[in-house]
Amino acid sequence: PEDLASLAAVRGATFDRLFLELMIRHHECALVMVADLLATPRAAQDVDVNVFANEIHLVQTAEIDVMHQMLSDLQGAPQ
Repeated sequence: PEDLASLAAVRGATFDRLFLELMIRHHECALVMVADLLATPRAAQDVDVNVFANEIHLVQTAEIDVMHQMLSDLQGAPQ
Protein backbone atom coordinates (compact mmCIF):
# COMPACT_ATOMS: atom_id res chain seq x y z
CA PRO A 1 0.00 0.00 0.00
CA GLU A 2 2.81 2.44 0.76
CA ASP A 3 4.39 1.86 -2.63
CA LEU A 4 1.09 2.42 -4.43
CA ALA A 5 0.49 5.59 -2.40
CA SER A 6 3.93 6.82 -3.40
CA LEU A 7 3.14 6.14 -7.05
CA ALA A 8 -0.20 7.94 -6.78
CA ALA A 9 1.55 11.02 -5.40
CA VAL A 10 3.92 11.60 -8.33
CA ARG A 11 3.66 12.29 -12.04
CA GLY A 12 5.79 12.42 -15.15
CA ALA A 13 9.34 11.12 -15.15
CA THR A 14 9.28 10.72 -11.36
CA PHE A 15 6.33 8.34 -11.72
CA ASP A 16 8.09 6.47 -14.52
CA ARG A 17 11.25 6.04 -12.43
CA LEU A 18 9.40 4.87 -9.34
CA PHE A 19 7.19 2.51 -11.34
CA LEU A 20 10.21 0.93 -12.99
CA GLU A 21 12.07 0.60 -9.68
CA LEU A 22 9.05 -1.11 -8.11
CA MET A 23 8.55 -3.41 -11.09
CA ILE A 24 12.22 -4.39 -11.06
CA ARG A 25 11.91 -5.29 -7.38
CA HIS A 26 8.72 -7.25 -8.14
CA HIS A 27 10.43 -9.20 -10.94
CA GLU A 28 13.49 -9.84 -8.76
CA CYS A 29 11.19 -11.42 -6.16
CA ALA A 30 9.86 -13.76 -8.85
CA LEU A 31 13.44 -14.79 -9.61
CA VAL A 32 14.01 -15.56 -5.93
CA MET A 33 10.88 -17.71 -5.86
CA VAL A 34 12.00 -19.62 -8.97
CA ALA A 35 15.48 -20.13 -7.51
CA ASP A 36 13.96 -21.42 -4.28
CA LEU A 37 11.73 -23.79 -6.22
CA LEU A 38 14.55 -25.15 -8.34
CA ALA A 39 16.80 -25.53 -5.28
CA THR A 40 14.20 -27.63 -3.46
CA PRO A 41 14.75 -31.34 -4.10
CA ARG A 42 12.04 -32.84 -6.33
CA ALA A 43 9.98 -29.64 -6.24
CA ALA A 44 10.35 -28.97 -9.96
CA GLN A 45 10.48 -32.53 -11.19
CA ASP A 46 7.16 -32.20 -13.00
CA VAL A 47 7.98 -31.24 -16.58
CA ASP A 48 5.33 -28.53 -16.78
CA VAL A 49 6.46 -26.93 -13.51
CA ASN A 50 10.10 -27.07 -14.56
CA VAL A 51 9.40 -25.54 -17.98
CA PHE A 52 7.23 -22.84 -16.40
CA ALA A 53 9.87 -21.98 -13.78
CA ASN A 54 12.61 -21.74 -16.38
CA GLU A 55 10.42 -19.62 -18.63
CA ILE A 56 9.70 -17.26 -15.75
CA HIS A 57 13.42 -16.96 -15.11
CA LEU A 58 14.20 -16.15 -18.74
CA VAL A 59 11.34 -13.71 -19.27
CA GLN A 60 11.67 -11.89 -15.95
CA THR A 61 15.43 -11.53 -16.40
CA ALA A 62 14.94 -10.08 -19.88
CA GLU A 63 12.26 -7.69 -18.62
CA ILE A 64 14.51 -6.54 -15.77
CA ASP A 65 17.22 -5.77 -18.33
CA VAL A 66 14.75 -3.76 -20.42
CA MET A 67 13.52 -1.85 -17.37
CA HIS A 68 17.10 -1.04 -16.33
CA GLN A 69 17.66 0.37 -19.82
CA MET A 70 14.46 2.39 -19.53
CA LEU A 71 15.67 3.78 -16.18
CA SER A 72 18.96 4.70 -17.80
CA ASP A 73 17.09 6.50 -20.59
CA LEU A 74 15.13 8.48 -17.98
CA GLN A 75 18.28 9.84 -16.33
CA GLY A 76 18.14 13.06 -18.29
CA ALA A 77 14.33 13.39 -18.36
CA PRO A 78 12.77 16.32 -16.49
CA GLN A 79 11.05 15.61 -13.19
